[in-house]
Amino acid sequence: MTTLRTSLILAFSLATAVHAAKGGPAPDPAALKIAPGFKVELIYTVPKPQQGSWVSLTQDNKGRLIACDQGGGLFRVTLPAAGSTEEPKVEPLPMPEGKPQGGAHGLLYAFDSLYVMVNEKSDKGLWRVRDTDGDDVYDKAEFIVKCDGGGEHGTHGLALGPDGKSIYFANGNHTKLPQGLAYSRPVGIGEDHTITRLWDANGHARGILAPGGYACKTDPEGKRVEFFAGGFRNMYDIAFDANGELFTYDSDMEWDMGSPWYMPTRINHLVSGGDYGWRSGAGRWPSYYADSLPAAVDIGPGSPTGTIFGTGAKFPAKYQRAMFALDWTYATVWAIHFTPDGASFKAEKEDFLGGQGFSVTDAVIGKRDGALYVTIGGRGNQSGLYRVTYTGTESTAPAAPVAVTAEAKLRQGLETLHAEGTGPEAVTKAWPYLGHKDRFIRWAARVAIEHQPAASWAEKALGEKDPQSALEALMALARMGDKALQPKLIERLGQFDYAKLSPDLRLALVRVWELTFTRMGRPTPEVCAQVVAKLDPLFPAADPYANRELVALLSYLGSPTIVAKTVPMLATAKDADITIASTEMLDRNKGYGGSVAGMHNSRPNRQAIAYVYALREARAGWTPELRKAFFGWFPTTSAWRGGNSFKKFLENIRSEALSNVVPDASERPALEALAKSAPPAPPANIVPPKGPGKNYSTAEVVALAAGGLNGRNFEQGKAMYASALCVNCHKIKGEGGNIGPDLTGAGQRYTLTDLMDNIIEPSKVISDQYGTDQIELKDGGTIVGRVTVEENGKLFVMTSALAPDALTTLDSANVKRRSPFNVSMMPAGLINGMNKDELLDLIAYVQAAGNPADKAFQK
Repeated sequence: MTTLRTSLILAFSLATAVHAAKGGPAPDPAALKIAPGFKVELIYTVPKPQQGSWVSLTQDNKGRLIACDQGGGLFRVTLPAAGSTEEPKVEPLPMPEGKPQGGAHGLLYAFDSLYVMVNEKSDKGLWRVRDTDGDDVYDKAEFIVKCDGGGEHGTHGLALGPDGKSIYFANGNHTKLPQGLAYSRPVGIGEDHTITRLWDANGHARGILAPGGYACKTDPEGKRVEFFAGGFRNMYDIAFDANGELFTYDSDMEWDMGSPWYMPTRINHLVSGGDYGWRSGAGRWPSYYADSLPAAVDIGPGSPTGTIFGTGAKFPAKYQRAMFALDWTYATVWAIHFTPDGASFKAEKEDFLGGQGFSVTDAVIGKRDGALYVTIGGRGNQSGLYRVTYTGTESTAPAAPVAVTAEAKLRQGLETLHAEGTGPEAVTKAWPYLGHKDRFIRWAARVAIEHQPAASWAEKALGEKDPQSALEALMALARMGDKALQPKLIERLGQFDYAKLSPDLRLALVRVWELTFTRMGRPTPEVCAQVVAKLDPLFPAADPYANRELVALLSYLGSPTIVAKTVPMLATAKDADITIASTEMLDRNKGYGGSVAGMHNSRPNRQAIAYVYALREARAGWTPELRKAFFGWFPTTSAWRGGNSFKKFLENIRSEALSNVVPDASERPALEALAKSAPPAPPANIVPPKGPGKNYSTAEVVALAAGGLNGRNFEQGKAMYASALCVNCHKIKGEGGNIGPDLTGAGQRYTLTDLMDNIIEPSKVISDQYGTDQIELKDGGTIVGRVTVEENGKLFVMTSALAPDALTTLDSANVKRRSPFNVSMMPAGLINGMNKDELLDLIAYVQAAGNPADKAFQK
């Protein structure tokens, strides 16, 4: 199945407020889309005036369902016998002396008790309700865990622990941690930004700090509450698989779409002491941070609600092992299929069930019939109770749990060292696994070590020789060590040979540098200069993510060259996040404004945004020319579209940059006017790609062209050549620019692999005929560009291939050093907006053009 309901669903969502007030029929099951072999039935339509809009669901010891209205009371649902056409019996479920009042986002029946996580009413938090005399009437209510937080980012779901002795609960990022935590983990929670975080441009979650959303564990009486994992935005529910592994479906911040800090909704595997990287505003940690854990699978835009595993369902084995993850906004029940991946999991999503108006809120597996029961409702929407059964031919016999991997057993063993009361032996046991190839095992080992006094293992960390082990240990030391250790930590980090590290370890090294400063403080200017001397030659790197971190770190440290190196890259930056930033949005809501071509034109370059975000705080290395180029970049973003806060974020970046990087206030009005000026007019007669595009690799393109290029659309190829701006810099048969190599006869002198390498990775090999220089000036400035003329004691430097006539003039006497710069002036990613046919037509045009004898590609 595919996500083909989006436009109808969006129309429904816009009409929700009007429709909800009046009520209306629940969606007809016949109009819903469901996986082959399954049947969905509407078994109860909730009368809204009497029973509200249901958002939570559980099942008691007699197989009855218990549901709660988002803003009202609880209801008990007695299901009819299997095969019966009778409607369920639904009755109000009174609470002892009216407590708790309802408004619960989480319900759980366990330990002969009903646990109610109150959200929308007073006394928010976890209640335990019991029937003490066996008359099937609840008569005792206890408020056992207070949780200060309410609303849609408040207190949420509940799950019975796999040990059968505990309860886990999930709270959103507007909920404070419970008071009196018996044991808090992970230790050392922090924000950890070298660049000052911009809060959400519309004020959402302003001032809310880590851990954000979190999961806790408690005993049945609520006497001991432990922090289990955090760094979530707003997961609504949690669920255990048959092996006792915990998972959630975390929300995105849809207002951030288009920005480098946007993270889609995603499925996470929760482990002891886990931090999943949510930080408010623009502070969201990327998943490549070594002190954050990644998702099992990204879903895309949405509003996560309930989660439940298929354990106990009379479904085929594949679905018994799946987690059903509910998305309210896009009216979808996802089936998440997990595959063990070392100590954790990878996953694939399947569009299992959904349709217009099917605003799903929660689900349970029926204990008696093995059916999947699903509620819809929320925000006053019409509620209904649906039953999903399997009618196909596959076996529905109970499926054995997925085999636990040796790596998972090792991780679980290390997690026992997180327990309170472990001593120095925990360091001895965990240390050998800091260098393990599995990220989740390294995580478990590091958290175990961080629970022990840093003074007991600091010297061991500083003396560790294995690069992987050393970086994990030094990360722990930066997070937990005494600030007096910073000089030793800086010295040790300076001993790593960046060039010899793998890409992952390079990112980890830069992250430990960052933590050394965010946790231990900014060092003296002299020490900053020493660190800059070590790190400056690393930028620019081949890895776009490494570049993001290096720009931020070097800006923080006061590098005198980072501005001059980075500003020219604003026009050439390759967007490393094209798939997350645009493709998911395109799939789910038809892009920005409904057209694929419009999507291509309005797609933000998240890499460039990451650069300007960091450069807004760079205080060194600015020249009048660089300021003009920097602020002149902002008009190029005018067509970019994103979430509700996207434009305001760009405005705030521009505003802060004016204050930070323009010390002379008299210059600010002109630069502000430049930043707000009309964008450059697009070249005439440009036909934009229809897309959708992707981040192409050379191997992928060669594979696409394996069947040959005969019969391609020559005119469309020529149009793509113009659209990708190739014509600005390259000549074919005497037409075009001369900044780059002449492409006449390119099909004869380049293999397809060589041609695509030059297009996709233009900085991989740079001819000295088309290179650029990094020019360091005696007055402390730096310029990056191509020297076009050198005469009469002057250098004339082209700093942008997109503005070849705008030359910067330098006095030769002011040049301190001139060295080759290893980034091409040709932008990367020029073909990424094209679909397969547009790209193949472009290649055919380039290979054929200038070869008069070859007419095979024309039609």
